[in-house]
Amino acid sequence: MKKENKKEEPEFEAKPNAEQVLQDEYNPEEDLPTKLEHFPIYNKWARKNKKPVKVPTEDFYPKMKVRFQRFEQPTNVLKCRVRNKDIDWTGQLIPGCVYDLCMPVIHWLTGLSEPIYAEVKIQNDTGGGRYVEKTETRQVGERARFSCQPLQFVAA
Repeated sequence: MKKENKKEEPEFEAKPNAEQVLQDEYNPEEDLPTKLEHFPIYNKWARKNKKPVKVPTEDFYPKMKVRFQRFEQPTNVLKCRVRNKDIDWTGQLIPGCVYDLCMPVIHWLTGLSEPIYAEVKIQNDTGGGRYVEKTETRQVGERARFSCQPLQFVAA
């Protein structure tokens, strides 16, 4: 009789991806979102069940200490409301003052700019080695309206 050498091979289980792990831990029917990663799961469930979606507040994000500056009307207070899928935030910003702002608000403020348009000469090839010169109005740049100068990262 021959001896059979049986080597036990470890059974490989398919690891669930990160979304499945979060869904196993977080049940949107029973719990409200407590982490930033819970909001997409909750909102997907809410849309499916015709419930109002929830948006994270500034408490869920790390903050940065910034000096706010307004280029046009530098003495006026800026009242703003940021409401998108990332954050729901309302506030007043006085130019020259230092604030603890979260990153989505800083990105929103620095993203607000005025386009700069200019007439640009364009050469079009008409074939046979001929070029026609035209002028078109195009956006050539952007002028920032606000500045958030970073001073210090504030641990949450």
